[in-house]
Amino acid sequence: MIRVDIETIIMASGAVPSLIVLRERPNRTESKAPLRALSIQTGSFEAASISRGIEGNTGSRPITHDLFVDTIQKLGARLERVEINRVDAPVFYSSIVLAQDHSSDDENASAREITVDARPSDALALAVRANAPIFVEDDVMNRAGTISYRTEKASGDDELEKFDEFVQTLSPDDF
Repeated sequence: MIRVDIETIIMASGAVPSLIVLRERPNRTESKAPLRALSIQTGSFEAASISRGIEGNTGSRPITHDLFVDTIQKLGARLERVEINRVDAPVFYSSIVLAQDHSSDDENASAREITVDARPSDALALAVRANAPIFVEDDVMNRAGTISYRTEKASGDDELEKFDEFVQTLSPDDF
């Protein structure tokens, strides 16, 4: 399994699908291999729910994903991780893995894991709300992923400086 983060959400409307881009986390070893990205199409409402979870916006009443995370917690469990584990193009499949601690006196007792099938958009919306890690199966990344050419996130000042350098090279003939 490959640990990923949500890199960006491209919102669309109408018949055009929205896009969620997951990016492979850099390996702690100094590997020269380029990082990979996985793009998953979803509906605009689903993309908006993921975005809302990332921003931490909560309305006066919980929406379905907020309600589900709250229910998991009140049942004494936690969202352990999200796994995107299969692709039959263009459909992706995922699971949410819940962990429930055993109620025993043994200090070394491990948590019981419960796996639940979920649409990737729902799984991601839950993961961002529960701060749970997101993983992609190696085979899925190899079959449906792409190379992510983005290196490090530049700071706002770095981006402005690069833009300024670019503008300085322009001439009226470029337009």
